[in-house]
Amino acid sequence: MNTEHCDVLIIGGGPAGASAAIYTARAELQTLVLDKDPHAGALGMAHVIANYPGVRPDISGMELLDSMKSQAESFGAHFMREKVTGIDLRDREKVVFTASGKLFRAKALILATGSMGKSREIPGERELVGAGVSYCATCDAAFYKGQVVAVSGRTGEAVEEAKVLSRFAGKVYLLCPTTTFAAPDEEVESLGTLPNVDVLYNKRISSINGEGAVESLSITGDESPLFVDGVFLYLTGSAPILDYAGGLLEVRESGCLKVNGDFSTSVPGVFAAGDVLCKDIKQAVIVASEGCRAALQVDRFLSGREKAKSDYH
Repeated sequence: MNTEHCDVLIIGGGPAGASAAIYTARAELQTLVLDKDPHAGALGMAHVIANYPGVRPDISGMELLDSMKSQAESFGAHFMREKVTGIDLRDREKVVFTASGKLFRAKALILATGSMGKSREIPGERELVGAGVSYCATCDAAFYKGQVVAVSGRTGEAVEEAKVLSRFAGKVYLLCPTTTFAAPDEEVESLGTLPNVDVLYNKRISSINGEGAVESLSITGDESPLFVDGVFLYLTGSAPILDYAGGLLEVRESGCLKVNGDFSTSVPGVFAAGDVLCKDIKQAVIVASEGCRAALQVDRFLSGREKAKSDYH
């Protein structure tokens, strides 16, 4: 198995993760950022950012993210397009698993995956997980060779996973719950070159049906069910994205990740920042500042200092 090592691994490339990368890289810590899809986060979906300090008033969310990423890279941080599927926190060196099969080891982790996780469970979803309900086409596409599947979501991740499934499944229905995708136009347009992919707009799944395995989907507003052998869900909501943590970290009653004043979690060496912590006010400038603070605490943790050191130089 391909394994990469680093000092700090940051999961999530939004404003919290990118800001953290700037500061850990400036501290001369080997920094790696894993981001499944920059377009899938709240900032990446924003058309215009008019209230972020120091930038022009018509900048888009993706432009701002690209600027943050470039700044972090200028200090030596490395960004990779990877979907994290699990973590192992038992040893001092933390292990991160991805859908591509790569394995990463880091002395410290910063979790900055945001809070756009699916917050509403679809009737039938829980009962059929692993029996036709999946959340990772890269992981499970090969099981649906020649079969009929559906992908539900509007992010770039949903578009990309539909493409992955098209190489295996006989038919792929991409169900977009709105009138447009929150993904680059060129990526959506490329679906038109795939003869076995049908894109259906304004299609929301009201229930997943089947006895022991997925058999069909009920679609809001449609009288007839959509018969499929499997369904891949990439729906967004307002829940913190912590599915990859596997219950290894302490959370609050609300389901939000619990951290201390230094942004450390219940496991030494694991820190968190941004909307994954849940907050009343969600602003890019706030989560960017938390990424900075978490990074300074990581530097303190790895150096063995008692206090975080300010980065003024």
